[in-house]
Amino acid sequence: MTWSNLMNRREFARSALGLASLGSLVALADDPRNVAKAEKAKAAAVDHSAHAGMDHSSHHAASGRYAALAATFSDCAAAAEDCIAHCQTVLASGDKSLAECLKTALACDTTCVAVARLARLDSEFTASFAKASIAAMEACATACKPHVEHHAICKACFDACGKTISAAKAI
Repeated sequence: MTWSNLMNRREFARSALGLASLGSLVALADDPRNVAKAEKAKAAAVDHSAHAGMDHSSHHAASGRYAALAATFSDCAAAAEDCIAHCQTVLASGDKSLAECLKTALACDTTCVAVARLARLDSEFTASFAKASIAAMEACATACKPHVEHHAICKACFDACGKTISAAKAI
């Protein structure tokens, strides 16, 4: 292997790592669960002295016809994320009883994040995606149900799925 080939591989590896890191940052910034944190930080950095005393509470919440739906789906995604972490911990200890719960919580989290994003955008696709996500939440709730008496996190995920399913059906 020549010196120039080695350098080209190193440069390629650095570039690939840099792009992967950038992609991760973009994904984190676009995640509805991180929107409130980002908006809070942004609001703190902006000089609002010119219009002090005005009510700005509405700036930090989703607006539009799907604002409540965005909050419900974000809450469900957060509960699923907690469930995922819990299932991973239990599985890592050798207990495979939450394997199905983990699979369905991953799908639930993914669909809830997508619907929450669409709802925050007040997208025309929100209702159809919300209805399509019901199957993923039903599967998650079904997988969590046997564990609700033993794990508070599973109960919270189960309850969040139920609430979100109801909201999706009501559209």
